[in-house]
Amino acid sequence: MAVQIRRAVESDMFGVYKLLRGSTLNARGLPLDARRRMFQPLWGGDEGYYGYLMEDGGAAGQGREVIGFLGTLFTTREIGGRREDFCEIHSWYVRDSHRDESLNLLLPVIGMRKRTVVNHTPTQTVYDISARFGFKDLETGVVAFYPIPATLRRPDIAAGGWRVPDRLDAASLKAYADHRDVRCLHVVIDDPMGPPVYALFKTVRRRWFEPFGRLIHTSDPAAFARLAGGVVWRLCLKNRWQAVIANQLVFEGLEVPGVVRKVPREVPSQFRSKTLEAKDLDQLCSQPLLQGYRLH
Repeated sequence: MAVQIRRAVESDMFGVYKLLRGSTLNARGLPLDARRRMFQPLWGGDEGYYGYLMEDGGAAGQGREVIGFLGTLFTTREIGGRREDFCEIHSWYVRDSHRDESLNLLLPVIGMRKRTVVNHTPTQTVYDISARFGFKDLETGVVAFYPIPATLRRPDIAAGGWRVPDRLDAASLKAYADHRDVRCLHVVIDDPMGPPVYALFKTVRRRWFEPFGRLIHTSDPAAFARLAGGVVWRLCLKNRWQAVIANQLVFEGLEVPGVVRKVPREVPSQFRSKTLEAKDLDQLCSQPLLQGYRLH
């Protein structure tokens, strides 16, 4: 029986879990509960499907078997005062026996012209394929803030609990509310030169014994950079991080006190959009934030 491509719905969750569990993806070890969240509407997305399946009918009398999958996370965010619709692609995997048909899973996504399409964790092969379809680089490298004090000043830091939402402006409060059920760290930093700075972190690992704090979002990159010398070492000490990692584009052109280092990504993340540029995008409302992939 011929291979079939169709939309993946909630009832396909376990079949996809079994496929990805035996895959070569970095995130193949994610537990069932984490995969289940891939098949739930989140952050304003309610398309009714969660990616594309490739199925093979197999021998006569046997049911169809899932042999390939491309996940799609549909979300809606307000950026620059406009509503922006997103489709993040993730977990693209096809068994070796049908690898030459992998592109059939991507083609429906390529046809989405009114959405910003993002891939935060491409492999080199996926990067090369996507570039041919007009995808541009998003995050090409990270900046590492090392936990070495660079100032005697120690701004007040509030992390989690009731102290955080009471001190946020409307935009930051929306980000906090959208992610309060996600396993991450919400922080408010007092800034003597302006309003409090909101920052959202995710603990990620390069290897199991190398934890880092991934700065997913900050309300004011310039203020965070200025305060980093009195903040980063305390956050690292409390959370046992080796360093804080952030998209280097966010801090491009800003003076950052303390010990920092720029590290290129082996494979940049990618996006395709008619309305947004790379500087407009971060990892809010994303699969890496939701499920905790390895450090990228």
